[in-house]
Amino acid sequence: MTSPLHRCPLCRTITEATTRPRSYGQWMRYACRNDDCGPSEISTKAKTRLRRGEQQTELRNVARQCRHTGTRLRIGYDGPSGQFELEVIGE
Repeated sequence: MTSPLHRCPLCRTITEATTRPRSYGQWMRYACRNDDCGPSEISTKAKTRLRRGEQQTELRNVARQCRHTGTRLRIGYDGPSGQFELEVIGE
């Protein structure tokens, strides 16, 4: 069975995406194969907040670095502070 295709929120290319286990649909894992991007895991709240191009560019650069180290970038959003929360996770 193949994963459904979605647009990567960081680079807008079509990629496979799956829901993180036990997250009740709040986190999506994107297996982006774009050379300028990388694998990432993004919360639904962070995905809706990714509107400005410079934010997407910064996060895309971090995801690209994670691709070369064999890790995954997890992007969350803290509503009260209005800040993105980044975490690098080993695969």
